[in-house]
Amino acid sequence: MLDTPATLYQNTQSYAHLITERHAMVKPHMYHPYQLGASLYMPATRQDIWQVIKRDKLPTINSIIICLEDAVSHNDVELALTRLQELLNTWASHVNSINTPSNPTETHTQPTRPLVFVRPRNPLMLQQLADFDNIDLLDGFVMPKVDMYSLSNWRLSCQNLNTDQLLMPTLETAALFNPHHNQELAIAFKEAFSQPIFALRIGGNDLFAELRLRRPKDSIIYDTPIGTLAYQLLGCFVPHGFYLTAPVFEYLDQPMLFMQELTRDVSLGLVGKTVIHPSQIALVQQAYCVPLSMLDEAQAILHSEAKAVFKYNNTMLEPATHRAWANEIVNRAEVFGTINDGNSDYKPLL
Repeated sequence: MLDTPATLYQNTQSYAHLITERHAMVKPHMYHPYQLGASLYMPATRQDIWQVIKRDKLPTINSIIICLEDAVSHNDVELALTRLQELLNTWASHVNSINTPSNPTETHTQPTRPLVFVRPRNPLMLQQLADFDNIDLLDGFVMPKVDMYSLSNWRLSCQNLNTDQLLMPTLETAALFNPHHNQELAIAFKEAFSQPIFALRIGGNDLFAELRLRRPKDSIIYDTPIGTLAYQLLGCFVPHGFYLTAPVFEYLDQPMLFMQELTRDVSLGLVGKTVIHPSQIALVQQAYCVPLSMLDEAQAILHSEAKAVFKYNNTMLEPATHRAWANEIVNRAEVFGTINDGNSDYKPLL
């Protein structure tokens, strides 16, 4: 009897004992993943993507993902590929006026363009895209349905890409419900690609489909089985140095529920959220805005003269254990700015 992929995987040697120190072997990159912010998927068949890139349309969007997968029907694939090449050609002809997006300044001015990614249908299509003219203009690629069974194919498909381009594998297959598989995948990600892994995307709707479910309309995702899985994915991948993004919220008539879910996204350290409509952009950016009192605590923790343990705002702060959190708060504030919550009284000298 032939071995199935699952059987072959179960029979391979486990490398869980090779778990390395946090952040070891995870390649650095020039942007912080918080710059993903609100990420809008746009079918590659659309003809207004160039207007979004040069900020004539949706001027506040943080990042876009040009989709060649689920958002494009099989019959429209060739049209989508043609329009993508036309877009890249247009971009190349204006490259001197559309610069790479810089990190936001202290005054939080909008970067010159959003981060731009493309999502191919499969590894074979990604190999095809590597030969497109001006493909290096893209910031990177979103890779759907990545797990231990497909990783080698994705790895091969990336060999001809620019090593500066960013990768975002999507966690959305049945294999992700296996904690042992996820530990293996976290380790494998560290060595699989020449390009940096910018973030890992949690594919909520595909994961619901694996359970023969869809997201309920009256609860946030963290009150569902996929919310339980999201906690497990955070516990597996974040200690290896990876960042994760939050699943899409598809009910446009539930803004209050959307904000409740965003609050949880932010509190869990997820670095961005997929949006399906322009009305969701401002809500995402509002949720990620840092309260001044929180930024004050982070700055106090990172202060060069901070004590080992000290009290601030009726809270015990301990730089040895809080420094990683503080760094992320500062990174978040640099991208989304701050909001005055009335509790800010940080003094530079402790």
